[in-house]
Amino acid sequence: MSSPWTSPDPTQYDLGHADAVSPQNGQAAQAPQPAYPGPSDQPAFAPPGAGPAGVAAPQPAYAAPDTPGNSAPTASGYSQASTWSWAPKPGIIPLRPLTLTDLFSGSFSALRKNPSVLFGFTIIVMTVVALLSLAGTMLPLFSFTSLMGDLDPQASSKALLDSAYMSVVSTIVGYIALLAGSFLAGTVLDGVLSVAVSQLVIGKKITFKQSWALVKPRLWSMLGASFLSMLAVGSPLLVLVILFFMSLYSWPGSDAFFSLFGLLLALAVPVVLVSYVISIRFLYTPICAVLEEKGPIEAVKRSWALTSGSFWVTLGRVILINVVVGFIAGMIVQIIGVVAVIVMFTILADPSDPSNVWSTIILYGVISALQMLAYSLVVPILAAYQTLMYVDEKIRKENFAPLLAHASQG
Repeated sequence: MSSPWTSPDPTQYDLGHADAVSPQNGQAAQAPQPAYPGPSDQPAFAPPGAGPAGVAAPQPAYAAPDTPGNSAPTASGYSQASTWSWAPKPGIIPLRPLTLTDLFSGSFSALRKNPSVLFGFTIIVMTVVALLSLAGTMLPLFSFTSLMGDLDPQASSKALLDSAYMSVVSTIVGYIALLAGSFLAGTVLDGVLSVAVSQLVIGKKITFKQSWALVKPRLWSMLGASFLSMLAVGSPLLVLVILFFMSLYSWPGSDAFFSLFGLLLALAVPVVLVSYVISIRFLYTPICAVLEEKGPIEAVKRSWALTSGSFWVTLGRVILINVVVGFIAGMIVQIIGVVAVIVMFTILADPSDPSNVWSTIILYGVISALQMLAYSLVVPILAAYQTLMYVDEKIRKENFAPLLAHASQG
C-alpha cells in the first residue's frame, strides 16, 4: 500500500521539468513524469469545461510556490494569496488548502465512507475502556465492603491498620491498571483512526486489518510520543498539585497556609494556559509518529514545526471542534442521565431495603460506562478532524498536494 506521508521530497512530484543527473553514469536523465504535472504540462486531471483535443488545457490549480499564480509563501502558509481555481478530489477533501467547511465535511465524509473502522473499532476500544472504568469504580467499593465485613471487633489496632493498608494498596493498583489500559487503548485508537482517515484523503478505503498492519510497527513510537506529550502538558499542572498539597500540609490559618494558597490562586490561570498552549503545539505528535514514521522525540519536534506560524489558526480550529463535539456528547450524556435518574428513583422507592444500596452503586457504575461509550460516537469525528488539520498544514507549508494527487493514482 502506497504511503505518501514519509516521502522525503514532496516537490519531486510538482514540476518535473529540470533534468536530473544519474548517479550511476553522470548523464543527464529526464526526471520521471509526475502524476500531477507542472504549469507547462497537460494536467493529469482535466477540469470541467476543458477544451477538445488539440486545444490547450487550462493550467492546473497546483503550482509550485514560486510559479505564476501563487505568491511567495509565508512562514505559516495562511496568508499566501494562492489561486486554487480548481483542485482534484480523489478522496474526502479537495487537494488544496482547506477551509473550515472542508474540514467538517471531510470529517463526516470519512465516517460515511469507512464506518466499520472509524465507528466499529472505536466502539470496541471504548467498550474495553468503559469496562476498565467500571472495574476502577467498583474496586474501591468492594475493597471497603470486604474490609468492613472481615473486621473482627476484637482485632488489635495493628490488624485493623494492616487491613486498611491492603485495601488502599489494592485500590491504587486498580487505578494504575485502569490508567495504563486506557492510555494504551487510546494510543492504538488514535493510530488506527489517523491511518484510516489518511488513506481516505487519497481515495483509498482500508480495513481494520490493513490499518493495524500500518500501526503495529509504530506502536512503541506512538506510545513514547504520546507519553512525552502528556508529560509536557502535565508538568506545569504538577506545580499546582504540589502547591495544593503543600497548602494542605501547612496548618490552616497559619501564615504559610495563606501564602501558599494565595500563590496557588495566582499561578492557576497562567499555568493552565501554558499547558493548553503546549497541548496545541504537540497536537500532531501521535499522527507524525505513525504516518511519518518518526521516533518519539522527532515526532514532538515535527508537531512543533508544523504548528509554528499557525498557532492561532490551529487554536481556533481546535476550540471550534471541541465545542461541536462537546455539544453532541453532552446531548447524549444528558439523555442517559435522565433515564438513569428515573431508574434510580424507582430503585430507591423502598429505602428500607438494604439491597437498594448495592443496586444504586452498580447502577452508578453502569451509567458511567454508558456515558463513556457515548463518547465513542464523537471520538471518530475529532480524530478525522485533527488528521485533516495535519494534512492541511502539509499542503500549505510543504506543497504536499501534488504528492497526494500522485499517491491517489497508485
